[in-house]
Parts: sequence; C-alpha cells; structure tokens
Amino acid sequence: MRPFWKWAIGITAGLIVILFSVNWYVNHRVKPKLAAKLKERILSETDGQYRLAYDRLSLSLLRGNITATDVRVESKTHQAHISRLQISGAGLLRLLIANQLHINTIVLDTPSVTLLLHPKNDTTTVDTGSKPLMKKLNEAVSHIRVKRFVLRGGQLETKEEGNAAHLQVQHINVTARDIRIDSTSFRDTSRLYGAGSIDIRVQKLDYLRPDSLYVLHAGPLHFQTEGRELLVDSLHYGITVSKAEFYRRVRQAKDIADMTVARIRLTGINGSSWVKRKLLAAEALHIDSGSITIYKDKTQPNPPENKIGKSPHQQLLRLKQPLSIDSILFSAMDVRFTEVSDQTGKAGTVTFEQTSGIFRNVTNDSSVLTQDRYMRLHARSRVMGTGNLSVDFRFDLLDSLGAHTYTAKLAAMDGTAFNRMITPHLNVEVESAAIKGLRFEMEANDLRTKGTLQLDYDKLKVKFPVLSFFANRFLLHDSNPDANGVRHTGNVYIDRPLDFSFFKMIWRSIREGTMGVVSGR
Repeated sequence: MRPFWKWAIGITAGLIVILFSVNWYVNHRVKPKLAAKLKERILSETDGQYRLAYDRLSLSLLRGNITATDVRVESKTHQAHISRLQISGAGLLRLLIANQLHINTIVLDTPSVTLLLHPKNDTTTVDTGSKPLMKKLNEAVSHIRVKRFVLRGGQLETKEEGNAAHLQVQHINVTARDIRIDSTSFRDTSRLYGAGSIDIRVQKLDYLRPDSLYVLHAGPLHFQTEGRELLVDSLHYGITVSKAEFYRRVRQAKDIADMTVARIRLTGINGSSWVKRKLLAAEALHIDSGSITIYKDKTQPNPPENKIGKSPHQQLLRLKQPLSIDSILFSAMDVRFTEVSDQTGKAGTVTFEQTSGIFRNVTNDSSVLTQDRYMRLHARSRVMGTGNLSVDFRFDLLDSLGAHTYTAKLAAMDGTAFNRMITPHLNVEVESAAIKGLRFEMEANDLRTKGTLQLDYDKLKVKFPVLSFFANRFLLHDSNPDANGVRHTGNVYIDRPLDFSFFKMIWRSIREGTMGVVSGR
C-alpha cells in the first residue's frame, strides 16, 4: 500500500475516533452542564415566568441530532407538554463558523398546550420590557433555515379567567417546509410566517362562548398555502340549554340562533395581502348546504335598544379585521324565522327553503372601496316551500347613513301558505288567495324606507274573528287588478324607529305595501 493511502486511512480513522470521543464526552460530561444552562437561560430570558423540564436528552454531534422526551414548559398561565422533540440534521459546524443554523427536520410528537387568558382589562400583568423571542433569536443567530417542520397529534386548550370561554382544538397536524428566520423572511410576501409552504389539518374544534349559552363545533379543518384554500366541515353553532332556560337567564326577548353548515370553503387566499397589511383577502367563500334557524319569544321583556347603524353592511365596516372577499356563494340553505307574538302568545313561522345566492365585493378595506363602493347580493329561494322568490340587495359601503336598496320578485303561489306566519300573530286566517306575482322596490337607510309594492292576486278571502263577511265585502279587494280593471299599488314610506332592526324594517315595508294593495289605502 502506498504511503499516501496509509496516511489517508490513518487520518480518517483518527478523525472518526476523535468524533466518537467528542460525542461521548458531550453526552456524558457536557450534556448535564448544557441541560442546566438551558433551563437557566429560559428562566432568565422569560423573567422567571417559564420553567423547562424533561425526562431524557440525547445529543449526536456526528449526525447533528437532538432528541428530548417528555418535555414540559410551565408558567402560571401556560402549560405545554411534548412527548418527544426531535431535531435532526442540525449543521453545528455552519453555526460555529458562519453563525447560521441549518436544520433538516424538526418533529414534535403529540404536543399539548393549555393557556389561561386574562380579560382585556386586566392590568395585573407588568410589562418587563424584555425583547420578543424572534428578535432575540435573530440577534443570536443571523440566519436560521429549517427544511421541514412536523407537528403530530397536537392539542390546544384555552380558558379565560372570570368567564366560561373555553376553546379546545384536537388532533392538530402541521407540516411546514423551507422555513427561514432572518431579518427579511417574515416580510417576504411569497412566504407565510417565513415558511415556503404550510399544511394544517385539525380533526375537531370546540368553542364555548364566555356566557356559556352558545357553543361552536367544527371539524375536520384543512388549510394549505400551496392550494391557497381553507376547508371547514361539519360546522354547528347553537345554544347549550333549552329555550326556556335561555330566556330564564337572559330575561330579554333576544334571538336564539342555530346554524348548521356541511362545508365552508375559502379559496384563492391572498397570502401576500396578509403578510403586507394583515388583510384577509380571498377570491371566494363557498357555503355548501345547511340550515339557519332564528327563534324569538316576544312575550319576554324587550328593553328599548337603539339599532340604528347596525345593518349588516355597517357591521361589516366596523370589523377590526380588514377583509376583502370577492364573492361569497351559498347554496341549499334552509332558513327559518319563528317569533312568539307578545299579543297572542303563539309562534308564527316563515321559511325559505333551498336558498342559494351570491354576495359580491364583501369588504371593509378602504383601498378596495375606492374602486367599488357597493356590496351586492342576489339570492333565490322557495318561500314557505312553495313560492319561487328572487331578491337583490345593493349596499352602499361609503354612505354615512347606511344607504341600501332591495328589490324582489315572487312567482305564483297559494297565499294560504302564509297562514303559518299570519294566523298566530294576527288571529287572521287567509281562506283563499291565488297569488299571481309580487314585486317590490325599496330604498332605505338609517332614517327611513320608501318604495312601491305590486301584488297581483285573485279570490282573496280572509277569515277574521268577527265581521269576516263585512271585511271581505267592503274593506278588502278580492283581486288585483280589481273587477273594474284598476291595478292597486302599495306605496311605502316609513320613518325608522330607533328600536327597529334591519330585518324588521324589511318586514314592515312588505307588510305596509301589502296592506296598501289589499285595502286600497
């Protein structure tokens, strides 16, 4: 064997012996000191608020691997547990020479985090003036790159001090690739929080409201940056108690809402807008099949409440989260409104089956509104399961008085279907009414609603508790156009009372217009 190869083999063998020796020395002599130093550093960097503990820590300098089991990070308000933390392929040589850390993979197995949140007005927490973690990390290491980050079977739980709010997120799985942490990566619009791609899957989410009266269930959920899409399946939002118990607690004539949606899909998510301006921008939100039920017992006390300025588009403008969604599409939604009359104590119901439609330009972003100030809605439905209805709304998002217009067309249907709503409230029964069509056009704002309503019908006969014959013979038109061929139009002009909601004003405008046609006033 030539001397050169003898030297090469000898040097290689020597290096291997040295590396194994160093690795043994690190694990048996340096590691205990390193572990103590790490725990001390966490205490000092968090001003004594967090403590680190674990059962076992192993290091491999040859492979750049670190493994810790049963890792626990605790404070007065936070608890985190990781059954196993594994870091592989850490480039320690690059870290020593160039102050840059490259890691192949970080894996967190079955981590669980519990947080106790304080109310917003809590002033007991003192700001120590310590630097944020990311800033400290950037100062310590100039550039960090992680090829792959994996979180398996995670659990998150949050509670709020002083109320019943409770969030549980179960079976969280996250995969993030090409993560870069440096002075510019978090501002890179092609990345989200420094990652080239993120995939998040959640099996189940449950949230109990602070008043404990409502709970939200959802899941599975799936978010991915490459497909720019968020999927939420099996969403349900409803009360946690009976209707009687709900009103016993609130002691007011408040709405009880119940909503179920099979799938919600947010597509075309604009990650660049979020990175630059924290603007939640997307191409479309799809709401696929479900039901919405609203129940209100007006026999309960109804304290005066100023509802001016609380129309849907005005609420959108007041959202703290900047929002811009090109289109919201919904399909196969069944909507039901039930109200117990404060006069009769009976419940009247109106239903809109198989409702579908589209909102356009759903935004509260000023830069978008300078190009288009109107949000629009076009929807179709089956009123009382029998009448084909189409409606169009246009909301002026820049008008200080919340201006909006709405038009509707109802096709031919049997008018007796409305008895489910009319009879319990007014003690009036429609014995016959062949509706040929209904059309109305309204302009409205915070001050008033005005417009016209056209209702064509035949053979109207109404049963009143008393004087039915007199009313049908002399007070009501039994058809429109009437026997003389005169077409009656309902003219609507209503000043808005302070306690009238957006939807109550719509119902009142339809009622006033209809009475104008039927009675000829």
